[in-house]
Amino acid sequence: MPIKQIILITDGESNVGASPIVVAKRAKENDIVVNTIGIVKNKDREEPLREVEEIALNGGGICEITSLESLDEVLSMVTVQSIHKTIEEVVNKELREIIDKDIKEIPPKERKKIVEMMDKLGDEVSIKCLILLDTSGSMKYKINVAKRSVLELFRFLKERSGQIAIGIITYPGEEDFYNILCDFTDDVNYLEEKMKKISIGGTTPTGPALEGGIDMILGKEKNVFSEYMV
Repeated sequence: MPIKQIILITDGESNVGASPIVVAKRAKENDIVVNTIGIVKNKDREEPLREVEEIALNGGGICEITSLESLDEVLSMVTVQSIHKTIEEVVNKELREIIDKDIKEIPPKERKKIVEMMDKLGDEVSIKCLILLDTSGSMKYKINVAKRSVLELFRFLKERSGQIAIGIITYPGEEDFYNILCDFTDDVNYLEEKMKKISIGGTTPTGPALEGGIDMILGKEKNVFSEYMV
């Protein structure tokens, strides 16, 4: 199966529906990594965005707090770090079963070979990435940068040799908690066209949107990762 990850992009905390922290635990139980990116006006910590740290912690992912100007760079960085973190966890699990050690306990010479293998896997492994994009009223002046950042991420991932599929859920939806803006695709032009239809406004139902993202990923599972298992 591919590496499955959700990247939540938001500038505030949820205020409708289930707790996204609880939902993130369900994602992790289903081998889906939940990464979060909190957008702030400056680098100082803002109380509402402490929730995004808890979501990532419970979802087994990475959290970054960033200014809007740095979103492009941070989005790519979080994705790459998450891929390598997931691969390292898989490798450590296999090593413990085989020799009862993890990578940090392996002698430097052998460890170098394992790290080189992990770098190769990071380039070759298939990735299924769902962008969970906050489109509530507070994102009005940030959405264009967010859209550009998602497209830059897609182009960056397409440079890898491994397969990539990106989908997008926006929240809130016009008639529900969320909207499936774009099903999983490897076509950047299709993704760009879909993002032109994003509308802004409403509440912040992060939990229900995260639930929808989990179901969307699990509903379209493909077994294309086994060849990379250690």
